[in-house]
Amino acid sequence: MEKRGVTGVVIATETFRPLVLAQAKARKIEPKLVVVKHPVGGLNAAELSERIDRAFEGIRELIGK
Repeated sequence: MEKRGVTGVVIATETFRPLVLAQAKARKIEPKLVVVKHPVGGLNAAELSERIDRAFEGIRELIGK
């Protein structure tokens, strides 16, 4: 997708950050990574909203908009 001009972003919880980075290293790529607090499942509406807001802010920072 990035070859076509579409920016790809990985959103992961802090627990999975090491796995994302290890996979990226193995593939010799530098991921655009947004990390949010773990967990995502089983949250109430306010907690989930906080995770979504953080992810959105991170995406905006990465793509510069």
